[in-house]
Amino acid sequence: MSDAHLLAVLLGADVEAARAAALQLGSRGDRAAVPALLDVLGTTGHPRLRNAAALALSDLEAPEAFEVIAGLLRQEHTRGLRGTLLYALRPYDCTPILPLLVDIVVDDTYESAREAAALIDRTGVALDDRSAERLRSAYDSPGTYAVRDPERREEVIGRLLELREESR
Repeated sequence: MSDAHLLAVLLGADVEAARAAALQLGSRGDRAAVPALLDVLGTTGHPRLRNAAALALSDLEAPEAFEVIAGLLRQEHTRGLRGTLLYALRPYDCTPILPLLVDIVVDDTYESAREAAALIDRTGVALDDRSAERLRSAYDSPGTYAVRDPERREEVIGRLLELREESR
């Protein structure tokens, strides 16, 4: 399939076909697809299509995608559906959104919390006191943490707190 045909499918009405087209465009490395992928990422109401567009843009390492994905992470309608969006941020420097990532670790699902924690770890930046206190509070008061399983809480929050102590 030509890139022009894939772009037409991406913008078409068939969500599953558009999802497949997005992934193909990303794997082909065609930067000409970036504007269309950004449009789909920012406007679709279909989480699977949004995730495919985010992954394609991540594969392309399109710098423009960072702010769009970060904006989506701030929207309440993506709560519980953020894991792939967070994964798509792996090629980027996430230092500017550290407080948002801490909020996701504390307030979202285990999958999202784990991905956000991985991004925090990848920055190599020490957490500020406010962020560390938010994590400590969630760690010490499991009822306030979205993931209540003690082993998972230790895996995600405990690891971040250890990293903070090591960086001091």
